Amino acid sequence: MAYKAVFLDRDDTIVDDPGYIRSPEQLRLIPGAAEALKQLQKMGYLLVIVTNQSGVARGFITEQQLENIHQELKRQLATENAAVDGLYYCPYHPDGEVKDFSVESNLRKPNAGMFFQAEEDLDIDLTQSWMIGDSYRDIQAGQAAGCHTILVDVPGKIREKKKTDAEPDRKAVNLREAVNIIRMYEFHQKAKSSKQASEQSQSPDDLADSSEPEPANQTLSDKLEAKDSTHPPQTELEAVVEETAPLAAPETKIETEAASEEESQATAPESAKVYTAKSRTEAPQPAEPISETHHLLEEIALRLQRKDREGLYQEFSVFKLLSLMLQVIAVFCLIISLGFWLSPKVGGEPVVIMIGYSIALQLIVVALLMMHSRD
Repeated sequence: MAYKAVFLDRDDTIVDDPGYIRSPEQLRLIPGAAEALKQLQKMGYLLVIVTNQSGVARGFITEQQLENIHQELKRQLATENAAVDGLYYCPYHPDGEVKDFSVESNLRKPNAGMFFQAEEDLDIDLTQSWMIGDSYRDIQAGQAAGCHTILVDVPGKIREKKKTDAEPDRKAVNLREAVNIIRMYEFHQKAKSSKQASEQSQSPDDLADSSEPEPANQTLSDKLEAKDSTHPPQTELEAVVEETAPLAAPETKIETEAASEEESQATAPESAKVYTAKSRTEAPQPAEPISETHHLLEEIALRLQRKDREGLYQEFSVFKLLSLMLQVIAVFCLIISLGFWLSPKVGGEPVVIMIGYSIALQLIVVALLMMHSRD
């Protein structure tokens, strides 16, 4: 069975991009990136990095230096108990300086060559996979491979969009929010499948309820008299057997059909999925078991999303903002006290008062910062 995966761009998605990273010492993980990767792995996704590295073709670095940088990337992820399942890079560029790499390649994004290579190496189902990147080139490559796409719209980064650039399926401010998007998508898919399965399971009951009930006051003798008026005479026992048998037939038939349907679902083998490099067809899978709590799952998912969104900008807390404001006021008080001290018209008492205010405000700032660090 093929696996689902999340493909990730490297620069400005997992690591900071200072330009061309030329040594392992320059590599820095984006805060929260390792934790986001661990969350994706817990959700059952393989993690594959796909990155254009034209610096090799331009002569900025060698392939060995690039290998050292990627080893450092894996080492930093390992220190935070995270890892990737595959790492693919394209060293080629048609305008490069190094002859061996100055060619066009289908591996270079926006082409999807690296995706298809990972599909073959790791047995990946591209139709159930995602591409997360910070450029429209990443989005176009992901869509060419048949993946869902998320654009990491880094605040402050200038990104030029061409008319031919494809629109992503979703947008996120960082990798952490992209993980929340994928989590919510899976919850909605499971809820949708459960709802469809519930509607299908209710159709036999609806059919049974729609049958017209018999009049409550109709007695057995009335039935026999009506029977005699249209059919030849028969014994009372034969009439009773013939009349009561059809009354139980619909329920028995429904139970038999339901049992046969459950037996066929239990014994039928799972349909295989067929993939090729150019076309992909997926056989329909059987519906998931009926879940009466899919509404509760949706509510849990929404609460998780709100909780994670609260931490997207954790660096900008109320404590820090208030501390900064008080710090500015404390400095202002010190400046005023200095002015009072230099002025011959003002006595020493205002100077002492302003210094006291400044000290009090400074103590409040220290207390707020300690509370923030404890949280």
